[in-house]
Amino acid sequence: MPYMGVLIFSGLISTSLAVRAYKVFNSRSLPFSKYFVLSMLCMALWSVNYAFEIGFVDLEYKYLFARFQYLGIAFVPVTWFLFAAEYTGVCRQFARKYEKPLFIFPVIAVLLMLTNSLHGLYFEGYYLDFSGGFPLLIFKHGAFFWIFYVYSFVLILAGVFFFFRQFVRLTTPYGTQAAIALSAACIPVIGNILHVGDVGPFEFFDPTPFSFAITGLILFWGTIEHEFLNIIPVARQSVIESMNDGYIVVDLSNSIMDINKAALELAGKERKEVLGTNMNGLFKEGVEVLGNSSEGSLGREISLQIGLETKFFSVSVSPLQTRDDEDGKLVMIHDITEIYRYQEALKQANKKINLMSNITRHDILNQVNVLSGYTELISETLPPEVKGDLRISKYLRNLNKGIETVHNQIIFTKDYQELGVVSPTWQSISSLAKEAAFAFSGQGLKFSIEDNGLEVYADPLLKKAFYNLFDNARAHGDHVSEIDVSSHIVGESVVIEVKDNGIGVSPVMKELIFEKSVGRNTGLGLFLVRGILSITGMEITETGIEGEGARFEIKVPPGNWRRVPPK
Repeated sequence: MPYMGVLIFSGLISTSLAVRAYKVFNSRSLPFSKYFVLSMLCMALWSVNYAFEIGFVDLEYKYLFARFQYLGIAFVPVTWFLFAAEYTGVCRQFARKYEKPLFIFPVIAVLLMLTNSLHGLYFEGYYLDFSGGFPLLIFKHGAFFWIFYVYSFVLILAGVFFFFRQFVRLTTPYGTQAAIALSAACIPVIGNILHVGDVGPFEFFDPTPFSFAITGLILFWGTIEHEFLNIIPVARQSVIESMNDGYIVVDLSNSIMDINKAALELAGKERKEVLGTNMNGLFKEGVEVLGNSSEGSLGREISLQIGLETKFFSVSVSPLQTRDDEDGKLVMIHDITEIYRYQEALKQANKKINLMSNITRHDILNQVNVLSGYTELISETLPPEVKGDLRISKYLRNLNKGIETVHNQIIFTKDYQELGVVSPTWQSISSLAKEAAFAFSGQGLKFSIEDNGLEVYADPLLKKAFYNLFDNARAHGDHVSEIDVSSHIVGESVVIEVKDNGIGVSPVMKELIFEKSVGRNTGLGLFLVRGILSITGMEITETGIEGEGARFEIKVPPGNWRRVPPK
């Protein structure tokens, strides 16, 4: 019987499309893939069971396979509707929100069909019609059949409408491709209308399952070859292909799934040459861009030989996820050659400036030492009557004080010159505080330093900052005997406390003590501390109570601190 062969062939097409679509679409993480696969599997069930219904002569066998058909028939309208909504993008949010409720009617239909003999809601009766040359199973439809028929037809027409709307909107960029996709979407509706209207041979044969298989075949081919009605190629051509940055998509095995023109130019290869190959073999130098990281995002810098020129690039690798599963990675390659050259030029300039500063500072210190020596010689060679003159003594004291101030200023410039020269690093708060405290051994100071595993991202001179805070307590606290260092988390920040048991700081001086040249000595210690901390966004304030001791609070911003588990 030719109809039976056509339906079995239709079932094979639908099954093959479901398997092929699962392999192709799933690897590309296309959201409509599951609905397409489900639609094709439902069509396969419908077609094969319809073939057996036509092929068998016995009434009960026909009725048995007619009921099996509904395992496919009931779910086709919903899966088609969801597929069309996802594929075209029309009504996508509605479809996603009501995905599960849409399947309630099909489940009820299947249950009522399987239990029809108990209630007759789906079919009131059935019999064989021999007028067509072969026995044809005829049903007397019940009330729920017509309810479900309307529900199904509305969903199928809605899916066709989605394609029509995209056809109207995308006619200009897609032309005949959109028209072909729209025509494919209309085929099942036309087939069903021909059957319901008893037109020609379709009076005895429902071509709907075969029509759906043809539609699936056209849409699958169109998606693979031309990406019908998909706005992504338009955006990709306009944006991705015109980017100066390299853009590469790889799957979980690091095989290249997509790549833009900029990345191909860097590799010096053609698109067809690299698609499907391993990412780490893309560049001639064998640069392993992805490294060994399998989780999260990462970034690194690489250098490539482009012709006779060496260029530098920053590479960022981000996971591509659908819901909770990672399906691949997105690799972005940004040219930083100019930035790298500016940085190198700046480093060279800083080296020259620092070299000049070191030479100048060394020469000035030599001259300061000479002045200090001559001042001492003058003091020793003065006659007793002159040396005893109060004015001469005052002049000599001021001269020595001026020489000492110049000496301290020159030493300070060395510390200040080193700020920001070396990149910040992660440093343990307790370890740095203990190292700084060691310099005060034997000076009558008792240190209590909390060890809670906290690290901060700070300039390498952070230890110098702790040293200056301790030295400031010793020099200005009068009777300081204890210094405590602790840290605690406040919201998203960390606060480091350095407090002593000295005389404290008056309210008037709480802000002034961090200014340059304020204080009884050089006035540079706390000024340097604030400068060191500010490089990585840390802030310092004095919050102690006068008469009870000084308390310095250092606030570390979010992202610049971390807790390290004990080893």
